[in-house]
Amino acid sequence: MKLNSLGYSARPTLDNYSCQEIAQVLQLNFSTVARWVKRGWIKATRRSARHYQIRRWHLKQFFENPPQSIKKRIAALDTEAINYLLGRKA
Repeated sequence: MKLNSLGYSARPTLDNYSCQEIAQVLQLNFSTVARWVKRGWIKATRRSARHYQIRRWHLKQFFENPPQSIKKRIAALDTEAINYLLGRKA
């Protein structure tokens, strides 16, 4: 229960990501993902001054309905990488 209150999942599969992990998988700069969080496009929990924790569910919502201003950029991302982050089978 203690880990859950800190924002960690009790499930054996990982469903929480840092901005750095998402950026590595999508081959983006860390600051790009952090900027999406700061603008409120991806809901996240602040872990420290510079670190956010993003749940898979919120990432899924973001990819299914991206902001209009970056819709083309999201569409150009690697679909396999997105499916990997969302835990989908390719």
